[in-house]
This record gives sequence, C-alpha cells and structure tokens, in this order.
Amino acid sequence: MLQYKHASTQLETKFGSFEFHCFSWGAHEEDNLLCLAKNPLGAEPLVRVQSACYTAEIFRSLDCDCHEQLQESLTAIQACGGILVYMLCDGRGAGLLKKVQGLELGRTRGLDTAEAYNELGLPPDPREYSRVAQILSHLGAKKVRLLTNNPRKVESLKEHGIEVQRESLEIAATENSAEYLKTKAVKMGHLLEQFQHRNEGT
Repeated sequence: MLQYKHASTQLETKFGSFEFHCFSWGAHEEDNLLCLAKNPLGAEPLVRVQSACYTAEIFRSLDCDCHEQLQESLTAIQACGGILVYMLCDGRGAGLLKKVQGLELGRTRGLDTAEAYNELGLPPDPREYSRVAQILSHLGAKKVRLLTNNPRKVESLKEHGIEVQRESLEIAATENSAEYLKTKAVKMGHLLEQFQHRNEGT
C-alpha cells in the first residue's frame, strides 16, 4: 500500500467549521485528496465521496447536479458530523481534457456522456477508490453511511474493507441536467428514483 503525507488545519466555511485535511501520495496536484471532517463522527459517520467537477462547482454550469450534491452533502455533514472526501479527478477520473472533449461530442454530435466516453476509448467511470478507503481508515471510519447514488462506489469501498450503508443523494433533474441524469440512471446503473419508472418500462 502506497504511503501518503498528511496535513490538517481548521477551515471556516459558509456551511460551518470543519477540520480540513490534505492527503498527498505524490508531487502532482491530482495525487492529493482533500477531506472535510466534522466531529463527532460517531460509530457510523455520514460520508460523501465527491469527485471534482470544475465546470459546475467553479463556473456553475447547468448540465449536471454536482454543485448541488456538494452543497447538500456539506450541509448534512455539518449538521450531524461526518466526512467529505474530495477527489481531484474531474471527468469521473478521465481528466479535464477528456471531459471537455466529451462535452464537445455531446454539443456537436448529440452523444450522451456514456457514448462520448466510448467514442474517446474510455470506460464510462474510470475512478478508483483505494485511496479513499485509506483516508477513511486514517480517520477511524470503518463503517459508514455513504451519500451516493452510485452502486459501483459502494462496492468499491466494500472491496477495500469499509462497511457501507448507502444513503440516497438525489437531486431533482432540471431542464438542463435531465439528459445527463437519465444517462447515469439508464446506462450507468445509478439509483435515481425519478428515472426508475422509465427503466422499468424499457
């Protein structure tokens, strides 16, 4: 198992006060994972594992639910204690260049996100969660309530020794985000109740 360096401080945010951690596995920015923790963690802390989405989180693009998921997660964790792990890997781990190429394929050729990644020769979700499991273990969180709609994330953390109970983090689709969320539900297996009846009809 690769060793990491760790630093922490206190961070005041509009959501409240958090312990702010940086875990680093190398010299490059993407080798870092960030973490916001709010005590008390409890025996089964609320946990969110969020991958970077700079288009939504910084520039507030409207085509996904990433910004809203981050806000809801931080609000919930501040209220009851827990951990948010932030992965510096945009494009579901494919990187910013591939993400932008995929967005352009969507804009010019009408491809959804799964089709665009296939066109680019990428798996639909190339993320890997072993380092997330290391962070949770470092913080003493061996059994967690995971805010996610992604069964793959649940199974991956279980494979790395974390006991997981899933809790839904569903954001209502908008006119702009509906097609993206539908693709996640129909083609990538995300558990989104608002599209469940559509899946059952196919």
